[in-house]
Amino acid sequence: MRIHLLVGVPLLCVVACSGGDSPPDAAPAPEPRPLQLGDPLPGLTAEELAAFERGKVLFRKRFTPSTGLGPLFNATSCESCHSKPVMGGSADLYRNFYVAAIGEAPFQSNLPGLPSQVIPAFGTMNTPVFSLEGERVELVQTFAGSPVVSAQRNSVPLFGVGLFEFIANAAILANADPEDANADGISGRHGGDAAGLGRFGQKSQSNNVEFFTRAPLKNQMGITSNPFRGVAGTVSLAHGMAPQGSGTPNAATTDNDGVPDPEIAPSDLGDLIAFTRFLAPPQPRALDAAGKRGEATFAAIGCTKCHVPELPSSRGPVRAFTDLLLHDMGPELADGINFGIPQASPSSPIHTGSEFRTMPLWGVSKFGPYLHDGRAATIEAAILLHGGEAATIRAAFTALTGDERADLLVFLESL
Repeated sequence: MRIHLLVGVPLLCVVACSGGDSPPDAAPAPEPRPLQLGDPLPGLTAEELAAFERGKVLFRKRFTPSTGLGPLFNATSCESCHSKPVMGGSADLYRNFYVAAIGEAPFQSNLPGLPSQVIPAFGTMNTPVFSLEGERVELVQTFAGSPVVSAQRNSVPLFGVGLFEFIANAAILANADPEDANADGISGRHGGDAAGLGRFGQKSQSNNVEFFTRAPLKNQMGITSNPFRGVAGTVSLAHGMAPQGSGTPNAATTDNDGVPDPEIAPSDLGDLIAFTRFLAPPQPRALDAAGKRGEATFAAIGCTKCHVPELPSSRGPVRAFTDLLLHDMGPELADGINFGIPQASPSSPIHTGSEFRTMPLWGVSKFGPYLHDGRAATIEAAILLHGGEAATIRAAFTALTGDERADLLVFLESL
């Protein structure tokens, strides 16, 4: 016998009105699946979700010379450097890349023949500074009488970073204290680029996800692009704030590899931006007793002065444990490389050679190795390498008992 359901009439009514016995209680709706790493933000429109899914495909696309790869490159896909533990994450040490510049910060220039401070590992190029014939480059120590300053970089995870665009300038500036007016030893200041106040990158040198996407496309893979929104995508550029910067938001990128520019279509670039912009943040675990003790200790020794638990945004609190500001991390971590332009301050240098953006801690246990170059294999090792503005807090951490340290680490591993 074939059963026909009446369109627009609830199933319960169809059964109840059929003259049979009363139906059993309806089964409860299944609990929604908890968000997993790599999932999109909840609440996206159908159009946004479709763009996210198309961007996911592009994120793992392997470019070839015929589709624009090179002529100089470090990777063949976005996923190559953002795959740990899932696509959109960080990378192991073997994926580290080099940045280098001629001269001392802030008076630095790119190496001859390169479009940025990112050093390619693959391609064909011969300059007075290095030769590249399919092997990793060995940099000279000096060029034209000036030092060549170099450092390594480990890839940053992308989960949740799109939410930083919803944090207003005022919310970030509320924690800035470049002159250490409150005398607590912490003097964070903002970074910036040609669009405005920075939110992205190891030195907070990018204002929005578009710039944060287009730069590695060109510098890591040699994929040229035209602006998707350009200055229209600028985040919270306050009235009267002069653009800062290291480039022109509306500039197209080009190269001479024989493939017509741009090498990624504007629609594809928009989808790739959507993938990063709409990645959901890592989800914290519920705190047990040890985690609650660790949370209290984390605040008590001063970690929350830089790793601010949450920042307000137009989409609600962003609980990333960062102030998105630059902090001097001391000589041991200083790399001498200047990215972007930091907030002006009479008592601070006009470069970011020893400063780094406060690393967001949500999901931190999933994204080792740690620090800008991945030199720390564990969270505890990363804490013990904090210097500069964090030296007093590091000393407080080392003074903790073994149990107190363990509780603090349990807390961090829950984020």
